[in-house]
Amino acid sequence: MQYRTERYGTDCDRRTQAPKMLMDRTYVVTGAASGIGAATVRYLRERGGRVIGSDLHEAEVIADLATNEGRAALAEGVTRLTGGRIDAIVANAGGGPAETSLALNFFGAVATLEGLHSLLETSPAPRAVVVSSIASLRPPEPALLEACLSLDEPAATALSSGMISASDGLALYSTAKHALNAWCQRAAIAPPWAGAGVPLNVVALGFFDTPAAAYILSDETLRAQAAQMTPMRGAFPGRPKEAAAALAWCVSPENSMMTGQVLFVDGGAERLARGVRSS
Repeated sequence: MQYRTERYGTDCDRRTQAPKMLMDRTYVVTGAASGIGAATVRYLRERGGRVIGSDLHEAEVIADLATNEGRAALAEGVTRLTGGRIDAIVANAGGGPAETSLALNFFGAVATLEGLHSLLETSPAPRAVVVSSIASLRPPEPALLEACLSLDEPAATALSSGMISASDGLALYSTAKHALNAWCQRAAIAPPWAGAGVPLNVVALGFFDTPAAAYILSDETLRAQAAQMTPMRGAFPGRPKEAAAALAWCVSPENSMMTGQVLFVDGGAERLARGVRSS
């Protein structure tokens, strides 16, 4: 990826000057029709951003990211609508039933980043962020994790079929998110991303008041358990706009230095689960 240094001068100049020149940015948000995705679309548009949303319905680009066809449709649709230039990617699409969990939460997210990466090339401040979950704190299934990180979708799908049969959907989802965290951390420092001046980060969300979390929030027992996992007063359940604000900062021009990080936006749930260790 090349930048026109005659416009911005040195790399340092580009980092400091670009934010002043970026009153209008183009964002792609997947999973845009509801929940965190819809809140992020609103948040960015309220601040002057142009947003191309993608989802199964009610979006500018209709695409099923659990399929190869849908992944191709995303890249084609975004390219057509933007003329081949975007400033940021918010890879938010996720969740779903166990049958498509791995395809959507890991392979779909990776395909989103790789399929849209070239459209960032002419942006003076390109950025990308991926939505993960505190579920990624669960120990992953080793063989499935290895298949994911090898980008061997057929092998990973074969392994996941046994977990679906065993009704172990949470383990499947958590491994997919764990793999996504690891893939992004590895990719973030590689030439196509850090080497091209593109910060890539992960935001791992806790419990938010969205349709995806309704099965927890509507059950008194599950709701109480989740609340006990969130130590910060007033942080349970989180509001979608609060997640949107964190995602928006990650893909803003102001974030010119942070990359390869997994940020837990969860009211302290990750710290409570892992415990506090002295350095």
